[in-house]
Amino acid sequence: MSDPSEQPPEERGEGRPVKRRPKRSVSPPAFAAVLLALAIGGVLAWLAVSADKSALPTEEAINATLTVDLGDEDSEAPPEHEDAEDEADSAAKSEPPQSDEHEAKTETAHDAAVPSAKSAADHAATAEEDEQHGAKEDTTATLKIPLVAPRTIKEVVALALPDPTLLQETSRGALPIIGPDGREPWREYGRKMPPAGDMPRLAIIVTGLGLSSAATETAIKLAKEVTLSFTPYGADLETDVAKARGAGHEVLLDLPMEPISYPADDPGPHTLLTSLNPSDNIARLEWLLGRFKGYVGVINFMGSRFTVSPESLRPILHALKERGLMFVDSRSTSKSVAAGLAKQMGLPRALNDRFLDHEPTRGAIDQSFAEAEGTARARGVALVVARPFPVTLERLAAWLPMLESRGIEIIPVTALADIQVNR
Repeated sequence: MSDPSEQPPEERGEGRPVKRRPKRSVSPPAFAAVLLALAIGGVLAWLAVSADKSALPTEEAINATLTVDLGDEDSEAPPEHEDAEDEADSAAKSEPPQSDEHEAKTETAHDAAVPSAKSAADHAATAEEDEQHGAKEDTTATLKIPLVAPRTIKEVVALALPDPTLLQETSRGALPIIGPDGREPWREYGRKMPPAGDMPRLAIIVTGLGLSSAATETAIKLAKEVTLSFTPYGADLETDVAKARGAGHEVLLDLPMEPISYPADDPGPHTLLTSLNPSDNIARLEWLLGRFKGYVGVINFMGSRFTVSPESLRPILHALKERGLMFVDSRSTSKSVAAGLAKQMGLPRALNDRFLDHEPTRGAIDQSFAEAEGTARARGVALVVARPFPVTLERLAAWLPMLESRGIEIIPVTALADIQVNR
């Protein structure tokens, strides 16, 4: 089509008279009637929409008609990562635990065998939000929300008081002995546990207690299944140990043994030394055993030189067996022969799988927690050792309550007696 400005005047309608139509005006009454009709129509439309919405259930009505499915009492553990089995096997094959003496190279960090506590909590929160979002969308159906059964609050039962018939009074203190009726201290002073079920089991020992009152009090507040081990050099051991046992904790004695770096690193007076003859070491052992009562056994503190010397170890382990005690090999060195010798002579023993806080930082401790879970899942049982650093106790307090929901059972150390494979 051409530009209108280029058309002839007659085609544009120019030169012809233009007839103008008269303007129509709307009377005020008619205009008012139109406005009134529109207002009435708007009110009727609003009432119709409100009536439709009232037919839908409100959020309160939805919540009031919930039905709760309590069919399964056991809580569901958060889903495992698709590589959980491979990672658990990797954790099971990890290097021996590292010592406080830094004698072994730092272990290579494995991929976590299970999600960390934080990631598991985030995953659970996301799943819950998704479930609630879906519930709001489906307002016409009856909602069924499976609830996690609350964790049973287990009553704290104090352990048996020290039995005079299981004690021998000596110049070095009251020493544990096997009773006339054959009762052994490691059994009598331990927690009574039900038979093992299908859940992986994990024992946790916190060592070095008794020197710091704050750390000791914090450790005693941990779950009663945690085993507490006390140094022989504490100022108020009888009181501290009585509190720990009154709270339901099994108790061990830290047994100082010679490290490779001795005397630069000295575990303290009465340390068992490879340079001493057996009678001198037995005298030192008896002094150490007489510091307090009610313990189930001992765990070596340091000892990377002493625990690789069968000649030095045998008299000590034999004395522990004769007194009805248990021995825990902290495995300050991978070359330790202590657990193997204990098994040969029938001395109840357990083996440390990992030091939780070889690197005492939150990130490293959380990683160790995850690897400890992986070891327990892969082997069925595991034992870990921690020291009373503030960060360690803080992470333990946060981690322990989640273990049960993650399918791990916490057990005292006596429940592991003689069931671990020597490594």
